[in-house]
Amino acid sequence: SQHQHSFEIPHAQLVVEERAIKGSYMGSSIVRQDVPKFINLYKQGKLPVDKLRSGNIGLDDLNRGFDKLAAGEAVRQMLVMHPEFNT
Repeated sequence: SQHQHSFEIPHAQLVVEERAIKGSYMGSSIVRQDVPKFINLYKQGKLPVDKLRSGNIGLDDLNRGFDKLAAGEAVRQMLVMHPEFNT
């Protein structure tokens, strides 16, 4: 089942400040174009991916990783399939 949530929007402020509401799916990226760009930025040290993730987890820790997300103890975790890459 889908979760449905509602929230209030200050419509007068929205109009007065000429703001817009826009939805996106997966960041609205163009994967073939954007992923190589992101990889290059990361390699150049211009995209601090390591600062954006909470750590690595192995496949055995997957459930605990979801628990940490639900509890707000982690923001992003990288699932590492090969232990030799788990740092």
